[in-house]
Amino acid sequence: MSSPTTRLNTPPAWLAGLAFILLATALYVLSPWLLPVRIIEGPMVQMAAQDGATLIWYTTQPLEDGACRVTIATVAGERTLPAESVGRRQRVRIDGLAPGQAYPYRIHTGRRTLAEATLRTNKTADQPFSFLVFGDSGSASRLQYLLAAQMHKPRLQPDFILHVGDLVYGGGTRQQYKDRLFVPYRHLLAEMGFWPTCGNHELVGPDERPPYLDVFELPENGPPGRPVGREYWFGYGAARFAVVDSNKYSDEATLREQVAPWLREVLGGSAATWKFVSLHHPPYTAGTRHAPDERVQRALVPVFEEVGVDIVFAGHNHLYERTLPLRDGQVTTPDDGVVYVVTGAGGARLYELPPASARPPNHAAGEDGRHSFTHVRIDGRRLRLEQIDIDGAIIDEWTRIKPAATQLPDDRPTQSDEEP
Repeated sequence: MSSPTTRLNTPPAWLAGLAFILLATALYVLSPWLLPVRIIEGPMVQMAAQDGATLIWYTTQPLEDGACRVTIATVAGERTLPAESVGRRQRVRIDGLAPGQAYPYRIHTGRRTLAEATLRTNKTADQPFSFLVFGDSGSASRLQYLLAAQMHKPRLQPDFILHVGDLVYGGGTRQQYKDRLFVPYRHLLAEMGFWPTCGNHELVGPDERPPYLDVFELPENGPPGRPVGREYWFGYGAARFAVVDSNKYSDEATLREQVAPWLREVLGGSAATWKFVSLHHPPYTAGTRHAPDERVQRALVPVFEEVGVDIVFAGHNHLYERTLPLRDGQVTTPDDGVVYVVTGAGGARLYELPPASARPPNHAAGEDGRHSFTHVRIDGRRLRLEQIDIDGAIIDEWTRIKPAATQLPDDRPTQSDEEP
C-alpha cells in the first residue's frame, strides 16, 4: 500500500513578488550605510580667487569633520586638508596658491580615493582668459547633457562659468540638483569656478529659503539689507561681474533703492577694464514668450549706462539673442552703450523669436532653433563673443576692441577685483 503524497505549501506568486520589492527597497534605503561612502554630488569649485578656492561635495551618508580629506599637489609638495562636514555636505577651503595655475587634487577617506581632478586658480589682470555663460538649463534632458559635453571640448578651455539662472526646473527642490546640475557639468564643476544667478525656478515658495542658497557658497558682498547670495560681485582678471536677483519679489522699489546704489558702488567704483552684469530677466528681448522686463529697464538700466557696463547677460527666454549697443533704449556706438545678451538656450524647451522683419531695430542677432551657450574670450582690451550650438557650430560672433585707457582721477578706488 503506497503512502500518501506530501504536498508543499508554496506562497502565492504575488506574495513572493511583494517580498522581493520590500527587500529591494530596504537594500536601496540602507545601501548608503552598508556600502563604503561615495561622492554623489560634486566636487564643485566655489569662491575661486587668485590664491585659492573652496571645494564642495556631498557624500552618500553624513560624516564627521575630517573623515574626508583633500590632498593637493603644489610646487612645494603635497598638502592635505581635512574637510568640514555638515551632514552629507563636505567643504574644504584651499588657500596659499599662486594665480593662474593648475593644481591636481584628490579627495579621499583614508587610502580610498573618492574623486580626482585639477582646479585652476584665477588669472591676473594682464593674462587672457575666457568664460562660459548660459542659463535655463536644468531640465535633465538629453539635449542639456549633449550641450554640456560640448562645453567641455578642449578647444574652449574656459576659466570659469557664469550661469544666468533656472539651474533646476520642476520646483527648485534640493533633490533636483543632482541630475540637473551636478551630473551634467561634473567635469567642469570640479575644475573651475561656478558662479550662479538666482532664476525664478530656483524658488520653492515665497516664505521658504531656496536650496540655491545652501548648495552654493557665495560672496557676502551684496547690498545692505538683502539676504546673502541674492546679489554679489566677483572679479576675474581685468573684469568685474555683478550678479543680481531680478525675481518678482525684488519689486521695482527694491531694485531702485537697494540694488541700484550697490551697483553704482561696486561697478562705478571699480577700475576694471571690463564690466558685466548677470540677471535672469532680460531688460531687452524680442522673444515672444517673455516681454522685456520694464522694472529692470526703469530701475537698473540707467545705472548700467552710468557705470559703463559692457554686457548684461540674461536668460528667461529660452533662446539666444544679442542687441546692438544701447543707451536710453536707442542704438548707439560700441563705446557709448550697453550690449544685452539673452543666453537662455541651455537645455530646456526652446521659445520662439518673431520673424526677422518684426524684430526691433536694436536686434543684432538671434537663434531660436538650436540649443547653445556663450563663450567669451578677453585679451587685454579685446573681447570676442561666440555663441556655440549643440553640434559645436558658431551661430553668432561679435568682437569689440576698447580704445586705450584714460587716466583715472586720483581719488577713484582701485582695489583688487579679486577680493570677494
